Amino acid sequence: MTVNVVEGKRIHKPSIKEQSRLGILLKQIGVMLDMPCGGNHTCGKCKIRVSGNLSPMTEGERKLLTKEEVEDNIRLACFTKVLGDISIYPNTDNTDTLSMVILPKHNLTEKGYGLAVDIGTTTVAMQLYDLYTGKMLGEALGANAQGPFGADVISRIQNATNNGNKPQQEAIQNQLVEMAKDCMAQGGIECINKSVITGNTTMLHLYEGLEAKGIAVAPFTPTSLFGRQSSYTLAGSPAYLPKCIGSYIGADITCTILATEMIHHSDKIELLADLGTNGEMALNIQGELYCASTAAGPAFEGANLTFGMRAGKGAITKVEIKDGEVIYETVGNVTPKGICGSGVLDAVSVMLDLEIIDETGHLDNEFEGPGKIIYHNEDLAWEIPGTKVSITQKDIRQIQLAKSAIFAGIKTLLKEENLSPADVDTFYVAGGFGHYMNRRSASNIGLFPKELEDRIKLVGNGALSGAIALLLDADQKTSENSIVSKSKEIELSGNTTFSDYYVEGMLFGDE
Repeated sequence: MTVNVVEGKRIHKPSIKEQSRLGILLKQIGVMLDMPCGGNHTCGKCKIRVSGNLSPMTEGERKLLTKEEVEDNIRLACFTKVLGDISIYPNTDNTDTLSMVILPKHNLTEKGYGLAVDIGTTTVAMQLYDLYTGKMLGEALGANAQGPFGADVISRIQNATNNGNKPQQEAIQNQLVEMAKDCMAQGGIECINKSVITGNTTMLHLYEGLEAKGIAVAPFTPTSLFGRQSSYTLAGSPAYLPKCIGSYIGADITCTILATEMIHHSDKIELLADLGTNGEMALNIQGELYCASTAAGPAFEGANLTFGMRAGKGAITKVEIKDGEVIYETVGNVTPKGICGSGVLDAVSVMLDLEIIDETGHLDNEFEGPGKIIYHNEDLAWEIPGTKVSITQKDIRQIQLAKSAIFAGIKTLLKEENLSPADVDTFYVAGGFGHYMNRRSASNIGLFPKELEDRIKLVGNGALSGAIALLLDADQKTSENSIVSKSKEIELSGNTTFSDYYVEGMLFGDE
């Protein structure tokens, strides 16, 4: 069997094992696709253009594709079986948005060159630094190569439990090696002296190849909370893995807290929310830290939505009403292909303002105004004017679940310490999605209490920022140790206060 991988004018023919499923074959040859449902034939995200000797398209697969996609030889990797010779045409568009970092006060104590890495559940970020000058020399950003194994930490733990750690470990380690090569080429250097790799507790377990099953089942005990050197090198350098606070409060939050310097603000009440897949948050009360995690899911990062995608070329990033018309912007100012997290947030806010949806999230099938009410795969939807991108009723429910988790987590964390949103001095918002979100849209849909809107301070990729600080300044480990020792984890599972706020948070609009 011959496989041709066609990338522009370049054609290469990888050696492969005989496999019947296209998704498995793509993993073998290093072509990574979004597969948030873990290959369970439900999300419709593992699209790829492919031709040749393939299994006929089933009705289930056809329902998840548009007429235009079918005509363009787009198939879903989880459905399609390879029967003979094929040609694959990967999407070569890369994520266009690189990482925003804001470093805390630090000294330059090191020499040589170093890499800082944030292994996010959805996105992996890396930056290369001259340790002596503190200058960034290169950077790389990409979708986590473990994506095909599941969209969230629980699905990846389940996959590792069923299939072993090695496939996911190899996927992320190989990805970091390639990203490091890219960064080193940008910087024109040949040797790395040290690295810092941060991530949530599960991501670090999978990177190290450690048993992660204990994270997912009571009493939620991880194999390690790290704060040690990795068992593996990165680009030939020793790699430090920062300390995790708990099973669901990982080293990424330790690093984000480090980046905000909130541990040193003994006269303040401050709140931090990392608006990623895992929805971690921390409350600083005069130097004491209270942390929690809530499963927000990947909806705000474009996953599990009908037209959801990352902030790559063609993604709608902004939707607003201007002079009575609904307008939009896309990455690269090209024809829309889908919609990313910040765009979804705006779109839902616009739908509320136009009364396309009510406070319960119900979509009005008799709405007459900007855009069109259509049916997409038998699901009622609003099509954004001037595009073929729509927000379906199922998408609205996904957004409600995600925003309710964040809202309830914030309210519960404050309630547990007898505080209200009005008591918060600063509301730090971290994460790639958080950096680009429209504050008014977020407040309008009830992502967080309205009192916090004017107290927001965006910190970008706080996890990467903290990792960079640890890379450049050896003394930052003192702050890292202090953060962990002063942190108390608030368990939200089974918490009745959280459950009550979660139900309240399902509604859109004012509290």
